[in-house]
Amino acid sequence: MDLLKKYLDNERIEGHHLFLIFTSLFIVISSVSYYSGMLALFSAMVFYISFVVGKRLYSILGLNTLNEGTSNLKDKIKYNINYSKHTIFGLILMIFGLTFIVLDILWAGGIPLLDLTSKKNLSPLYTMLSRLLILGWAIVVASKLSLNKKKIIIYSFIFSSTIMLLGYRTSVMVMLMSILFIIYYSNKIKNRELIFFTIGIFMLLLFLSILKLYILGSGGIPLVSRIDLTMSVFDIIAHNFNGVFNGYLTYSAIYSYLGKSLGPRTIIANSIGIHDVTITPTIFGAVIGDYGTLGIVPYFGLLGIFMGLFYRISKNFKGIYLGVYSVILSYLLIAIETGILDLDVIIYYVFGFLLCIYVILKKFINK
Repeated sequence: MDLLKKYLDNERIEGHHLFLIFTSLFIVISSVSYYSGMLALFSAMVFYISFVVGKRLYSILGLNTLNEGTSNLKDKIKYNINYSKHTIFGLILMIFGLTFIVLDILWAGGIPLLDLTSKKNLSPLYTMLSRLLILGWAIVVASKLSLNKKKIIIYSFIFSSTIMLLGYRTSVMVMLMSILFIIYYSNKIKNRELIFFTIGIFMLLLFLSILKLYILGSGGIPLVSRIDLTMSVFDIIAHNFNGVFNGYLTYSAIYSYLGKSLGPRTIIANSIGIHDVTITPTIFGAVIGDYGTLGIVPYFGLLGIFMGLFYRISKNFKGIYLGVYSVILSYLLIAIETGILDLDVIIYYVFGFLLCIYVILKKFINK
């Protein structure tokens, strides 16, 4: 019992742990076939191992000599980390995000949360830019290391309520999850508090799911029905569309925002004979549909190495690094259902990769 208590107090729960746990839950809860379930589990294991490799790469590259062990703001200033600039950058992103939330609602002619018909009129571009509020707030919280935990939680719920007006649960979940990761990896909360807050976020998601089912007049078990549907789509892709799309889903994720392609989730829906709706394929379905079963190893291998390396960087440098990492980790966990098929999310991953490159170059330039 004491050993368990010590573990709950001291050991860090990291991204690869969460990805494997969430993937396992999706497999257990759904009625996915054994074949597809094993593919998903194998993908998660590749990511898990690669994440550990990425963490190790941080030390191999000697990045730990840059900022390892510095836990307060004064120490970090010595390494030319200007948290004030990070904060200002985050605030600018927040202003852009809030502005485009207002513009998106005006464009739609109603508040999508209260009027589902107006949700169809939302501008994809405005909606994408409105999510800058999430990234901006995450960067601000990660940069202002002295910010009070209670204030962080209160403001996070206020901003979550604001972005909730657009009617997308995913944005709300990413906002809350990313802030939770920031305060967790900043050592402001311990494992037991993390579990407590996670349960709270889950209950909120459950409430939003029940509310949506009620508004739509649909039946089914909240969350479970959604997971089962998504995994069944993955099952179809794994058996019938293995490598068929040849990268077109990724292409459409980018070019659909330019009006040159249908959205990837629309393409998947149309491919399985469903029209007028979008369908999420899971991250596994998107990868297998685009690159085939053989694409699992390079995709999740490279993704895991990147996330492991970025985790170590963000944990030690905080600021914009931790803000961006927490957002893309949140999107990654949600992508277990949705896939990484949104232009802004892809841009966030590219941004995170560039931050890693910057830190690596800084190491060797300062030699």
